[in-house]
Amino acid sequence: MNSYISGTGSALPSNVVANSAFEYLQFYNKDGSLFDKPSNLVVKKLESITGIRERRYISEDEDSVPLMVEAAQAALNDAGLEGNDLDGIIVAHNAGNMVPGISSYHPVPNLAAHLKHGLGIGSHEMFAYDILFGCPGWLQAFIQAHQAIRNGDAKHVLIVGLEVASRMLDPHDVDSMIFADGCGATIISTTESDMGVKAYHTFSHAQADLMNIYLSGSNNPGCPGDTYVKMNGREVYKYATTYLPQVIKKSLDKCNKSIADVDLFLFHQANEKMLEAIANRVAEEFDRKDLDFSDKIPLTIHTLGNTSVATIPTMMDFIRKGKMEDYNIKKGDLVVFASVGAGMHCNAMVYQF
Repeated sequence: MNSYISGTGSALPSNVVANSAFEYLQFYNKDGSLFDKPSNLVVKKLESITGIRERRYISEDEDSVPLMVEAAQAALNDAGLEGNDLDGIIVAHNAGNMVPGISSYHPVPNLAAHLKHGLGIGSHEMFAYDILFGCPGWLQAFIQAHQAIRNGDAKHVLIVGLEVASRMLDPHDVDSMIFADGCGATIISTTESDMGVKAYHTFSHAQADLMNIYLSGSNNPGCPGDTYVKMNGREVYKYATTYLPQVIKKSLDKCNKSIADVDLFLFHQANEKMLEAIANRVAEEFDRKDLDFSDKIPLTIHTLGNTSVATIPTMMDFIRKGKMEDYNIKKGDLVVFASVGAGMHCNAMVYQF
């Protein structure tokens, strides 16, 4: 028995925020000192490095739940299922429900319970829980859903990656331009066919890298609040380019595949230049520096930014439904999912459509 993707859905806020919206802000360094360059030049520099031109934020009067319900319902419709057909719901996120007008996050009730309620699911014989695993959370939820199916505990599991980062951003930190809001949902179902999960692997280091991504006060000493998302960008880059290629190789080795066999790489989108470096180092892991597979790495970061746990499921939904002109997924295609984020954690899965 194996598991496969039977349905996908996604939801994005309607509020589009271009880079020009950041040019009026005053940026500070982590030591509390003012940037010595004009904000418009800082914004242009970050765009050249990350590739991000715009992103989406939910409106100020919304919480996290509607985005999640919309994406999940789209996935159910795509799979031809009703909510009560599910045996489980797993929601990956980073901070619980973002309630308007309240500075703290709301992890209780958990988001999976909110989603179950929002979908009108009455069955109590269905697990509904959240996982906090940084940006790799959706992929780890996929692994857990697959394990539940392989163990005979489920036939259909809804996994969701939800990010509402806009409520955690320090307006005086240039790194805040990177993050964005969005939601991707996927139905994982049982199958006896050859399609589905082929292999996976996960790293969790949590050593010197523990505080590469963290929550803290504003870079501006006069700005209130102490739960803004922060990162040590250089260290995040080093971790991602070192360990993501390794965890991808371990996953491919487990099913006796090489990068030459892969038709598409669906990578977490945090930084365009970092993605290029990761691709080069994956080739090095297989001693295939001659191989250029840049055309196998779709990019959504230009218009969606870094939506953390929502990135891969949203991108996959776009491709499956013909919303990315240069990419498609055909029956039999071998795809690698891979992500890296706070913890530090990273994971990869080899999947055949």
